[in-house]
Amino acid sequence: MDLEFKKYMTALKKRFWIVLLAVLVSCASAFFYSRSMESDYYSASTKLIVNKTSQVLGGEQMDLNAIGVSMQLMGTYAQIILSPAIMDKVVAQYPELGLSSNRLMGMVGVRPLGETQVMVISARDTNYARAAQTVNAVTDVFQAEIPKIMKVDNVTVLNKAKENEPTSPTGQNTSKNVVIAFLVALMLSAGVLILLEYLDTTIKSEEEIWQLAGVQTFAVVPRMRTRDFRRKTKKTEAAERTVHASTAIRTEGKA
Repeated sequence: MDLEFKKYMTALKKRFWIVLLAVLVSCASAFFYSRSMESDYYSASTKLIVNKTSQVLGGEQMDLNAIGVSMQLMGTYAQIILSPAIMDKVVAQYPELGLSSNRLMGMVGVRPLGETQVMVISARDTNYARAAQTVNAVTDVFQAEIPKIMKVDNVTVLNKAKENEPTSPTGQNTSKNVVIAFLVALMLSAGVLILLEYLDTTIKSEEEIWQLAGVQTFAVVPRMRTRDFRRKTKKTEAAERTVHASTAIRTEGKA
């Protein structure tokens, strides 16, 4: 097991430049993609409160028993908002948005605000004004349609998105993309090198021979490459020319 581990570590060390190159290329690609290809996104949101009051003599009072029911309705209301029953009406009533029902469903999100009766509707778009107009339109249509759908009137708008006060852009996460690219490239490149080493059944060291055959190595024949032969041939030819030149000089001197 130690030999196998050492074998893989040696292979990684020998071809570390491949891992380094893969990591550098991946990180650079992720960085430039995040900077040039991704668009800035803006988010606009509205807040609604889901509540129920009961009529009493002299006015209205909070129905405490209905608070738990109202909180349970949050999930139902979220599904209603994201359904064609609301989105189709938004598209029909606000054609200036130029959006389809499917596009609206992809832009709009609904979530409860902690353990409260407050529900947040948000819209995300590359243009803040359009995001604000969209979320306000969805809020208005939902508030108008929910009494018809649920036969209750327990939704109150706390605040709407302000179209002239854009929020900070989101969606650019260059650091996260670079880190992910680094980890993926590192694992993939190292994994490929280890796999290639695992599939390579050739013997590369005297220690492997001892482990596999149980015999000592008496001699090692070095690996010869074509360029090695060329170098030796050139050296031999140069030596022969030197010998011939020396012989010719001696012959002339005797003459």
